[in-house]
Amino acid sequence: MPKILVVSTSYPSAPGDAAGHFVETEARALARAGHRVTVLAPGRSHSHGLPVETEPRVHRIADGGAFGWPGAWPRLRQNPLRAVGAARFAWHAARAVETLGPFDRVVAHFLVPCAWPVALAGLRGRTETALEVVAHGSDARLFARLPAPLRRKVAAALARQRATLRCVSQSVKDELCTAGLGQLAERAEVGPCAVDVSTAPGRQRARQALALHDDDKLVVIVARLIADKRVDIALRALSLLPNLRVAVVGDGPERARLQDAFPTAEFTGNRPRSEALLYIAAADALVSASRHEGAPTVVREARALGVPVVAAPAGDLVEWARADAGIALI
Repeated sequence: MPKILVVSTSYPSAPGDAAGHFVETEARALARAGHRVTVLAPGRSHSHGLPVETEPRVHRIADGGAFGWPGAWPRLRQNPLRAVGAARFAWHAARAVETLGPFDRVVAHFLVPCAWPVALAGLRGRTETALEVVAHGSDARLFARLPAPLRRKVAAALARQRATLRCVSQSVKDELCTAGLGQLAERAEVGPCAVDVSTAPGRQRARQALALHDDDKLVVIVARLIADKRVDIALRALSLLPNLRVAVVGDGPERARLQDAFPTAEFTGNRPRSEALLYIAAADALVSASRHEGAPTVVREARALGVPVVAAPAGDLVEWARADAGIALI
C-alpha cells in the first residue's frame, strides 16, 4: 500500500472549515484509492468523525498563529511576530517529513513554504521519494517576489530532487515560468485541484432553507473580504440593479467598511463550508470582481452546481468562458 504524505499550510481546522478544503478533498480521494495518507498541517489535532479507512491521519504542528484565515500574508502584516511561528512550523514540519517516513510520494501544496524549505529539508535529497509540488496563486506571487538569486536556488533544488510541479492554472504556470524556473519548467504541468460539491443541497431545497420565493433573485459573492478581491466593485455594480437580494459570504479586514458602504447587502461572515455551498446552490448568479485569480475554486463550484457566474477576466477564467456559456466576463 503506497504511503503518501501531504504537506499544506492550509487545511480545515474543524468540521465544516472552508480553509484548505481543496487539499482535504484530494487527501481523502487518495485515501479512498487505497493509499496510506498522512497530512501535515498547522494547528491542533482534531477528528472529522469519518470512518478510519477514509480519513487521512492528520498531524498538527504549532504555527504560532501564522497560518489560517484570512491568509498568511494578512496575518503576518497584522502581527509580524507570527513570522517566528511560521519559521518554527517549517522546522518542525521538515523534521516530521523525515521522522514519519519513508514515503513513496510527498505532495507539497504551496511552493513556498511547503515545498521549499519543508519538503526539501525533510527529504534531504532522497530522490527515491517522488515529490509533487502544487503551486497556487498566492505562493506563485510570493515566489515571483523573491530575489532572483533565491528563486534560482529554490528552482534548482527542486529540479535536483526531480520534483514535478503541478500548477492549479495556466496563469499560475505562466507566472512561475516568467519568474524563472530553469530546468524545473520542463516538469511543470497544469492540473486544477479537485472540487467536491456532493454535500450541497439541490436548488429548491437550498432556496427553501434561505426563505426565498420563486420570483426572488439572489446574487452571492463568496470571498475573503480583502482589498484584492474587489468586493466593493462587485457590490457597487449590483447596487445599480433593482430588486436583488445580495449575500456576501466571507469575512476579513474590509468587512466593516463594506457594511457601512452597502447597508442593504447581507453579510454572513465566515460560514461553514456546507452553508457557503448552500448559498451558492440557491443563487441565481455568483459574482467575482477579483483580478488576482488563477483557477478560482468558488467559480468552479458554482458551475458544478449549475449556477451562472459573472466575473472580471482573470487567470484561466478567460479560457473557461470560451467553452462555458455560463460564465460571463465583464
